[in-house]
Amino acid sequence: MTISNYTVLDDPPLYPPTVAPAQRTLSLPEFLYKLVRNPLRVTPDLAYQQPITVLGGKGGGRQYVWLAEPELIKTVLLDERAKFPKSSDIDERIFGPILGDGILTAKGADWRWQRQIVAPLFRSSELADYVPKMTTAAEDLLEDWRNRGSRMVQPIDRDMTKVTFAVIASTIMTADESFDTAPMEKAIDDYLAKISWEIAYGMLNVPNWLWHPAKRRMRVAQDTLRAAVTELVRAHRKDEAERDDLLARLMKARHPETDEPMPDALIIDNVLTFLAAGHETTAKALTWTIYLLARAPHWQERIAQEVKDVTRGAPIDGTHIDRLIQTQQVLKESMRLYPPVPLISRQSAGATELGGEKIKERAFVTVPIFSLHRHRKLWHDPDRFDPTRFAPEREKSINRYQYMPFGAGPRICIGASFAMMEATAILATLLRRARFEWVRGHAPEPISRVTLRPKGGMPLRVWVSSTPTTNWHSLSYRDPDAAGFDRNTT
Repeated sequence: MTISNYTVLDDPPLYPPTVAPAQRTLSLPEFLYKLVRNPLRVTPDLAYQQPITVLGGKGGGRQYVWLAEPELIKTVLLDERAKFPKSSDIDERIFGPILGDGILTAKGADWRWQRQIVAPLFRSSELADYVPKMTTAAEDLLEDWRNRGSRMVQPIDRDMTKVTFAVIASTIMTADESFDTAPMEKAIDDYLAKISWEIAYGMLNVPNWLWHPAKRRMRVAQDTLRAAVTELVRAHRKDEAERDDLLARLMKARHPETDEPMPDALIIDNVLTFLAAGHETTAKALTWTIYLLARAPHWQERIAQEVKDVTRGAPIDGTHIDRLIQTQQVLKESMRLYPPVPLISRQSAGATELGGEKIKERAFVTVPIFSLHRHRKLWHDPDRFDPTRFAPEREKSINRYQYMPFGAGPRICIGASFAMMEATAILATLLRRARFEWVRGHAPEPISRVTLRPKGGMPLRVWVSSTPTTNWHSLSYRDPDAAGFDRNTT
């Protein structure tokens, strides 16, 4: 296959790592063991084939439902959403300790009020202004890689967390440069790393006070996060500068019924929500995307050439984003195979019927986005990496409730457009000067920890050029040393 002025071998079809579904009904000990290790392992194989899968519910036990039919998903998330509210016992256990009653966990009128306050920050007319800060964060990372040493294996998962945290802090938050994000990054990672214990306990109705091996670590992380954001709020109150960021809007907000200002506790809840959720999902999307590009180097070259053609050497700005079509195809296909949030849960408010199945009250209803995106009846060759699925003419045929990297319905991620713009700007900026090579033998299992993480991290070899270039010539990604090419040379 010829791209630009060099030839890249079109490798055999890429089938990246996935998770083996449960082939049979699991006993309670097996269910708990697999759920704690990786919640994706308890998804039954039927959920990859059938429109609805219902297990349990006998003898007064809890019923578990997996949905994989777009119309049924639309019913639960939109048309009959009052019958399927957010699962309070699960959400409160997972998110309550750090996110409190912020926009992600709030319900009803409280959720609508909070969403109205922050929505203007994510208007399309505002988003383009954020792009320079996104590209600056990516350029800083490129320099950091060069300082660490080109041709080195880098922890891409940690680096993507660092760069997306920098973006959220400098755009939505406009935090002072002295604000140290490192303790918060570590605390968020510590909290999520063992979150499956709380998920398991919640699904099994275990009392909240009962100890588990991650309890203390999660509480320390929770205290660290709330203390850091409390200090950030105090600093903003003392700062006399005029701002129009998230914090400023929250501080000016008045309750529509009482006209009372938003309490500091709720301000902290929302700041934590955007700092945690606002960077974590994009970081994971970029991590998996770069991994796929390392496994499919011809797509790296396609994107690099597209960036060169679109920008003509200029820094990436808001006018370029929509024209980076192939870059976004790769990102979308990456989020199909590795959705940043691999599942959405709801709880039936009462006994009802869904897809011809009787659903009991308090049934645990899951939209398993990971398996939905790999469903054998909805996608052709679903486990294959194929960005052409999202070519403009083909993407039109994909049902809105078939592809859900940012959720769907009224509670779709409010920052979806921001996240897509950020991921596009960062990826395109990195590929102007860097190439990524797979560390052979590392096949990371996708693990659900609220977001989708790679087991064992994401070590990749990074080659960085001193200036933007696509002049990588006939570079052999299989044996770069044999190619005799100094990747620091443009």
